[in-house]
Amino acid sequence: MADAEGAEKDSADRPPRIRVRIESLSDLVFGLALSIGSIILVGKQPQTGQDIAVNVVLFGFGFLIIVLTWLGYSRTMAVLPIEAPFALLANLVLLFIVAIEPYLFYVLTSAQTSGLADAASVVYALDVGGMFLMQAALARMVVNGEKGHLHGRLPLHPVVVARFQRVMKLDAVVGLVFVVSVLPVFWVNTPIGFLRFYLWSSSFLFNPFFAGRVRRGSDGKKG
Repeated sequence: MADAEGAEKDSADRPPRIRVRIESLSDLVFGLALSIGSIILVGKQPQTGQDIAVNVVLFGFGFLIIVLTWLGYSRTMAVLPIEAPFALLANLVLLFIVAIEPYLFYVLTSAQTSGLADAASVVYALDVGGMFLMQAALARMVVNGEKGHLHGRLPLHPVVVARFQRVMKLDAVVGLVFVVSVLPVFWVNTPIGFLRFYLWSSSFLFNPFFAGRVRRGSDGKKG
């Protein structure tokens, strides 16, 4: 009886939860980002079979960016304590960056001149880089929340904490790859295309989703 009363008192003393509304908003924003990308794809009228293939590849790139961001975001929000400082602000900044991604990607893929493509690619790189840097910041909040005992009575398993530390570092690397790619030296046309675009593609090697699977596969072989 005393335990029940104590639990009710603890529940009453806790600050109001905001996670439900934030997660509902995040689902809406990510869903709209994917939907807008599909609408943009439908609006492009291909003239040849090659145009269809190019449009699908471009859509797949934007789709992959949004989905990987959503996967990382969902896993982080599942354990992020609501008491973490600046958690709400970080969420809103990330959702804003995600919301404008389809527009920036459309401007980039529909640019008719090299100058506009250069400018659009710089803004898009900063936007996507910001996505992963904000995810790194959220993962850091999870780690700091565990150190500050903000997760409640049940602490996170050390393996989970170590995983978020690894995710934090990998997301930071991916974000920095996109941010560094805005340097003019990477806007160089090579025989296989602009170097900046291939630098973006190489960032997937450091993405926590793919890097984690490669690591688990190598650990399994060692075992």
